[in-house]
Amino acid sequence: MKWILPALVSALVGYGCGTTCPQIRDTRCNGDIVEVCGANKKWQRAMDCSNIQPMANEDPKTWKCVSTQNGQHTCISEVTQ
Repeated sequence: MKWILPALVSALVGYGCGTTCPQIRDTRCNGDIVEVCGANKKWQRAMDCSNIQPMANEDPKTWKCVSTQNGQHTCISEVTQ
């Protein structure tokens, strides 16, 4: 009986950390970072939108992580003024 509470707390802490992911190849935004669910069921950094630089002939843009229509996530640019 005395081991039930520590086991329950340990399980809840592990669940709440958010390091495991539901399905391989799922994606999510973590701020400006696109993360993908790896084969080890852990979130892995795929791309950092804040590190994308515009081409020399483009207007300055900021890049943000967004959800697409098919439920995936990617970096999308928006023109800054």
